[in-house]
Amino acid sequence: MRRRRGPRFGLRRRLAFVFGLVAVLAVLLTVGLTVAAGLRALSQLDPQLIRAGLNQLGGTQASSETLDAGQTELLRQVFRGFGRSIWQAGLLASLLAFAASALLARQLARPLLRLEDAASRVASGERGVRLPLPRTNDELRSVTAAFNTLSQGLERQEAWRRSLMADVAHDLRTPLAVLRAEIEAIQDGLNAPDAASLSRLHAEVLLLARLVGDLRTLSLAEGNALTLHPARLDAGQQLRQLADLFAGRAQEAGSRLNLHLPAEALPVRADPDRLMQILHNLLDNALRYAAPSEIELGAEQGYGPDLSSGSAGLAQTWQVRLWVRDHGPGFSPDALSRAFERFYRADASRTRGPQGGAGSGLGLAIARALAEAQGGTLTAANHQGGGAVFTLSLPPG
Repeated sequence: MRRRRGPRFGLRRRLAFVFGLVAVLAVLLTVGLTVAAGLRALSQLDPQLIRAGLNQLGGTQASSETLDAGQTELLRQVFRGFGRSIWQAGLLASLLAFAASALLARQLARPLLRLEDAASRVASGERGVRLPLPRTNDELRSVTAAFNTLSQGLERQEAWRRSLMADVAHDLRTPLAVLRAEIEAIQDGLNAPDAASLSRLHAEVLLLARLVGDLRTLSLAEGNALTLHPARLDAGQQLRQLADLFAGRAQEAGSRLNLHLPAEALPVRADPDRLMQILHNLLDNALRYAAPSEIELGAEQGYGPDLSSGSAGLAQTWQVRLWVRDHGPGFSPDALSRAFERFYRADASRTRGPQGGAGSGLGLAIARALAEAQGGTLTAANHQGGGAVFTLSLPPG
């Protein structure tokens, strides 16, 4: 696996470059000032005197050339000038290094302080916090971009949580209101506690129980806490059982179920109960929104994108595909993008099915979560021949 390459001129490289440049400039400045001071001093002396002084200072006695006290003092002043030049060069180099370090530290601290302030605001409950990206393409820009992505995700999760609570409250309010009205009518003597009233009360209780059960199943599936018992199954046989189970309901709704299955067996590895729950939800959705119309159930096997491995569809894997297609109106663009959202209904008036069956609005969300929990995928699309089609892809058995 290839490692992700960092920025070409990242923070560490920039620090190394700046301080290396400061060191080089310090050396050049020291040498330059020292040499310049020495040349200025030496240009004022007699060459023969310089040679004699160097011989004397080096311990060599020259018989024809000697230095008096004034000339010796002059040489000492020359070398003291060299020393002062070196100290001045070192002082200037230190000042330059401190100035460069202070400027760089200020540039580094500014976005970090902004990040600290923004993190404090997010921790206090503020949402929608965004920071401007630094102009340089380094680690600070990457950290700032990651913070903006995190803040956006938190904002989206907060909005989703509020919407979820509102949807749950709305779906609970309706059956509770019906129960309350029925019970109060019986208490006031307006309705008799007969079989019809009890049947209505029982239906609303079943709706509440189904909603609570669907929420629990969805939370377990999305949290990878669902207990599965995978086994080797024949996909075609599962579709035949599903068609037999829904034959009566489809006939009452004016729909016809057609099977498109190959002659050979299509083995898949899945939990039989959860697989039937997925197919049950898909077919229930088709009867709820597309009846009366023809509904097709089919299966095939072949290569397809391995969406479950996080490879963005680039890898191909052998898989078994099961589909449920209706001949209804299909999805609108907005409904297609939100098909698997919790409590989303393309037609709000279809909360209950044609036969009065109540739906929780979680069927498709549960179906996709169960498919992904078993290493598969579930997609929705508009068929080119009309209607909507749901495709369940599972690993072969």
